[in-house]
Amino acid sequence: MIYFFRAISNESDEFLFDIAINSEAKFVDLHHFIQQQLNFDPAQMTSFFLTDEDWQKEKEITLIDMMVDDDSSAVMDQVRLEEFLNAPKQRLLYAFDLFAERVLFMELTDITEGSVKETTCVRMEGTPPPQFSEEGFSFDDALLSDGFDEEGADDFLSYGDDLPDDYADEGSDMNDFY
Repeated sequence: MIYFFRAISNESDEFLFDIAINSEAKFVDLHHFIQQQLNFDPAQMTSFFLTDEDWQKEKEITLIDMMVDDDSSAVMDQVRLEEFLNAPKQRLLYAFDLFAERVLFMELTDITEGSVKETTCVRMEGTPPPQFSEEGFSFDDALLSDGFDEEGADDFLSYGDDLPDDYADEGSDMNDFY
């Protein structure tokens, strides 16, 4: 069977990516194809998430074995697409930037008889999202977004010698701890 997927991004309205792949292929094959077609760095952690019709995550398929002993996850190189996907309209997320929670929204749009010699990009329009957020990461912004105000963040980040008395031990040397 040939599976046809459509991938879109919430970051790039004009981006559209259609893929044809054999149903017997493993999730890792789909992962490698996406990485190659979008010029992503293959060394980065990624996951697929099977979702419901409202894009709510149901099962994670990870790139590496996370040593989780439950049915909520699987490993990409150990499972075939047809093991979890068997009907059009099934949805999944491809998380290509796990730390910033950035994803491609994918849907199995069609299933046809036959096979393809190799996974194929049937159609690509627009500019794909960059693999990494261009905004960058700011530790100060992260602290402020987590409820620390600027004064609290400064206090949290200061490394003065003003320890409470119950933490001070006049006879101890910091080198004693190493």
